[in-house]
Amino acid sequence: MTTLESDKVDRALSGKMKAERHDSGDWYYIVRNAKGIAISSTSISKGAKHTLGHNRVSQMARQLHLNKPQLLVDLVSCVLKREDVLEIMEANSSP
Repeated sequence: MTTLESDKVDRALSGKMKAERHDSGDWYYIVRNAKGIAISSTSISKGAKHTLGHNRVSQMARQLHLNKPQLLVDLVSCVLKREDVLEIMEANSSP
């Protein structure tokens, strides 16, 4: 079962992916490509660090246009570069 810590996901999305984080009850992230075009988005509950379960990790991976949860894990654990992740997201998103 795939799980991730919310603080690590926040750091990966805000830092590595340079996602815009909006505070609207939850944290809402918008990922943009090099041209500034929004290509994916997701959200997590803000507040204290918590564990995101397998179902939530899978859901977030789908929202980010990553075709499997392991890609989100690889993003958070720094196995994938930002450019590689953007390429995957763009290939899996509808025009």
